[in-house]
Amino acid sequence: MAVLTISREYGAGGRDIGRRVAQRLEYQCVDKARLFLDLDRVGARWGRVARELDEVSPTLWERHDWQYQGYLALIESLVLDYAAADRVVIIGRASSLLLHEVPFCLKVRLVAPLEVRLERIMVRESLNRDAALQLIKRVDADRAGYHDVNYRSDWDAEAIYDLILNTGSLSYDQATDLLIDGLAEKEAMATAEARAHLADLALAYRLRARVATDPRVLVPTLEVHLEDGTLVVTGVIHGPKERQIVQEIAREAAGARPVRFELHPRV
Repeated sequence: MAVLTISREYGAGGRDIGRRVAQRLEYQCVDKARLFLDLDRVGARWGRVARELDEVSPTLWERHDWQYQGYLALIESLVLDYAAADRVVIIGRASSLLLHEVPFCLKVRLVAPLEVRLERIMVRESLNRDAALQLIKRVDADRAGYHDVNYRSDWDAEAIYDLILNTGSLSYDQATDLLIDGLAEKEAMATAEARAHLADLALAYRLRARVATDPRVLVPTLEVHLEDGTLVVTGVIHGPKERQIVQEIAREAAGARPVRFELHPRV
């Protein structure tokens, strides 16, 4: 089956439409509540960090903080694992960018005119117009900053998405129908080869998250990618002890998959 990712302006209906698609297709729906629960299972620290920093534009200090880097690596790993498990709607968290290599992922952005979004937020959050406007501006700015700082990407760049739907002119039911039709077209691209590639990507992100969240090491330049079936771990380390720890974590996480290390000492 195909996978759906939803990027959304605040008040454009991303959560409601995502849940409708998931309900009709019997998909999982991964939203903020689901992510928080899964991060809690990883460790109380990560659930707490998520509740403080979820889809927020990080400060310069936060961006280079070990805890933030670990949190981001976990979010990325979870998104890839959700997709690899199939039959899922993933809302936000730069999931369209993270799954850009996956041909059977339908990447969608939901937008709506500001006046429409204001009316929705005023009713949903019981706010006056000025408070609703400030909330929309803040949330949209945070989501845009999350993309820009972490991925050097414009949140609203059309090239990221397969579909951009205006829920000011479409009802939620109409938008849901269009997304279900789009997913049906994407299913033909879910070949065995494409699924195997997604599983490999998920493994690479999982390995990176394991290293990034281990308090014994600090490898700020850590990257994990695949080359001809081999996981390649690159980064700058502080010494032989850190190298050994990274190698132990990687080999355990990789299982039978071969791993090559390109770890260089800090100079």
